[in-house]
Amino acid sequence: MASTGKYSNWVHAGFYSGLQKLSVPLSSIFITMILTKDVLTEVQVGIWGILMVATSILELIRQGLVKNAMIKYINSCDEMDEKKVIAAGFYLNTIITIVVALLLFFLTPWIARVQHAPALEQMLYILEIGLLINIPFSHFEWLMYAKQVFKGLYWTYLVRQGITLLLVASLLFFHFENPLNILVVIYNIAMLAGTIMAYKYVKDFIRNTFVLSSEWLMKLFHFGKYVFASGISTLVFRNADQLLLPNILRTTIFNAYQGIALRIIALSDLPSQTLGDILFPRAANSKNNSNPAVIKYYYEKTVGASLCIITPVLLFVFIFPEFIIRILAKESYFAAIPYLRVVLFTAVALSFLKQFGIIMDSTGKQKHNLFAITFLALLQVGLCYIFIRRYGLMGAGYALVISHIVGFIVTQTMLYYYYRINFLNAFKYALKFYPEFYHIILHKLPWKRAK
Repeated sequence: MASTGKYSNWVHAGFYSGLQKLSVPLSSIFITMILTKDVLTEVQVGIWGILMVATSILELIRQGLVKNAMIKYINSCDEMDEKKVIAAGFYLNTIITIVVALLLFFLTPWIARVQHAPALEQMLYILEIGLLINIPFSHFEWLMYAKQVFKGLYWTYLVRQGITLLLVASLLFFHFENPLNILVVIYNIAMLAGTIMAYKYVKDFIRNTFVLSSEWLMKLFHFGKYVFASGISTLVFRNADQLLLPNILRTTIFNAYQGIALRIIALSDLPSQTLGDILFPRAANSKNNSNPAVIKYYYEKTVGASLCIITPVLLFVFIFPEFIIRILAKESYFAAIPYLRVVLFTAVALSFLKQFGIIMDSTGKQKHNLFAITFLALLQVGLCYIFIRRYGLMGAGYALVISHIVGFIVTQTMLYYYYRINFLNAFKYALKFYPEFYHIILHKLPWKRAK
C-alpha cells in the first residue's frame, strides 16, 4: 500500500528517536520508584524535584539561544558554510554556559532560601561541574538532531540513563548521610559517560569545525534571542506551579506529590517530543518553510500521531490512578491522585502547544511564538499565585488546566490565520494512524522496503 510506505517512513524516522526519548522517562520512572520507596523522605523527594526543575531551566536557556538556530541553519545553509555554523554553535554554547554557571554560583544561597530547602544549596554547587560537562554533551546532541542521527541519540541516552539508573540502584545497598548530594554526583558522572558515547557518532561532523566565524556567531545569536525569550516564557509557563508551591506553602512535600503526577504526564508527552524532533528539521528546510500547505500537513499529521498514542494511555491512567501510583511510589503518595486527574488531560493540549512553537520557530515567526508564550506564562503565574494560596496543591492543577485551555485557543487561532491549520484534522490523522500502525506491525515493520 502506498499509504503504508508514507506512514512507515515517519515510523522509521521516529523509531530511534522514540527509543531515545523513551529511555529518559522510563529510567526516571524506575529512579522515582527507588527514591520514593527506599532512599529519600517525601521532603527530600520534593527537594530533588526542585533541582530537576533547575536543571531543565538551565538547559532550556542554552537550547533557546543555540539549539534551534543551529539545527535550522545546518539544514538551510550552503554546504560550504556548514562547518562555520557548527563552530559558531559550539562557541555560543560555551559562552552562555559559563555566564549561566557564574550567575548560578552567586544566586545559589538565595534560591535555597526562597525555596525553603537548605539542602538545595550544596546540591547546586555540585551541579556547577555538570554544567561544564554539558557543553560538549549538548553540542554533540544538537548536531545529531540536525543530522537526524537518531541511532546515535538513542545510544547516547541509553548509556547516560543506564548508568544513572545503576548508580541510583546502588543506593539501596550503600547508605549515605547526604543522599541528595550523591544523586547530583551521579547526575554528573552519567552525563560524562553520555558525552563519551556521543563523540563516537559526531566525530566526523566536528572535524575542522573550530574556526570562529563572527558572522555566523551573530546570526545564530540573533535567531536564538527570540527563541531564548520564548524558552524562558515556556519555562515559566510549565514550571511556575512547581516553583511557587514551596514558596507559598513553605514546604517541599507538595512538590513530592506533584512530582509523581508530572512523571506520568512526562510519559504521555513523549510522542510530542519524539515527533517534534523529526518535525523541526523538516519544517526548517528551505524548500518547506515557505510553503503553507506543507507546514499545515506536517503540523496536523505530527499532532495526530501524538494523539493516536497518548489518548488510550491517558484514559487508562485516569481510570486506574491508584494502580499507577502504587507502582511508582507507595500509598502515602495517594494524595497526588486528585491533582493527577485534574492535570492529566493537559497532555492533549500540550501536544498542540509544543508543535505550535516548533512550527513558528522553524518558519521564521519567532516573535509570534514569543508573544504568545509570554502571554501564557504571565497568565500561568497569576493563576498559580491566586489558586495555590486558596486551594493549595489542587490550586496548581486548576491554574494549569485554565492556562492550557487559553493557550490552545490562542495558538490554534494563530495557526489557522497563517497556515489555515485546522485542529480537527489532527484528530482525523489520529484515527488514520491506528490501522496504519497495525498494518506496519502485521508486516514486521518493513522499513527497508519503504521508499
